[in-house]
Amino acid sequence: MERRRPTADMNQQIQLQQKIIHYRSEISNYKNKLKALETELKKETLRNQYLQKKLHHIQTENIEQYEKKIASLENQLLSYEVALEEEKTQLSELKKNLYLQKDNHHSQPIVKLQSFFNYSLLLPGTSEDELLIFGDFTMDNIGTEPLHEPMICIRIKPIHAGKLSGKITTQPLKTTGENFLLAEHSSTEWTFVHENWREIIKNNGEYWLKPLYHSTLEPSELLQFHNFEIQARKTDDKHALVIEGYVYCKEFPKGIPSLNNIIVNW
Repeated sequence: MERRRPTADMNQQIQLQQKIIHYRSEISNYKNKLKALETELKKETLRNQYLQKKLHHIQTENIEQYEKKIASLENQLLSYEVALEEEKTQLSELKKNLYLQKDNHHSQPIVKLQSFFNYSLLLPGTSEDELLIFGDFTMDNIGTEPLHEPMICIRIKPIHAGKLSGKITTQPLKTTGENFLLAEHSSTEWTFVHENWREIIKNNGEYWLKPLYHSTLEPSELLQFHNFEIQARKTDDKHALVIEGYVYCKEFPKGIPSLNNIIVNW
């Protein structure tokens, strides 16, 4: 039997079907790209909102600090005027010194430390997407004495449910002289406390960190692990993600838990 040769109409139909298949594939690719871009846009929008919130907080906080400083200087000036009047006679000076000695005798130093999380969440669009957490972890010396060798521990539970990233270096820079002084006041980098930090993260889900150039936390001083990011995914055997924070120093070797934790119920 003689095989029929494809006609021009049949060739045209085959080409049309091939084009349809190609266009469907292109549409599917563009849909995937669009979904990825939408997710990235959500991330950047959340980062922008978080940074704007931080900027507003910093500006407001600075204004409040200046107002408090002005009020403190005014009170100090008033106290100088009162002291000048009291110094007119030797008796008032003796009474003043006696009062100061008594007051110093009864006052006790306060060694106190606290910490807390500030954070925002980007919830996943589907069960396969990752949950993103952005934030800061803050140490606050609320006592009257300096604290030495500060460090933090951020623990993720379940162990393999999340990964922490931020301004962490694994190779601390060695600086001397003026360069060291400049770095001590300006750097916000942190480094791992232990050499086997990978093993500790893998086995315990714990990130032990210390500041590179900040060995002392003065009274009323804050120390922050800025702009950390945690990428987390739901595990089969757990229904909640928990991020715990702890702070340590030479004065508190056993550690102090943070005032709040990050808890996400899946």
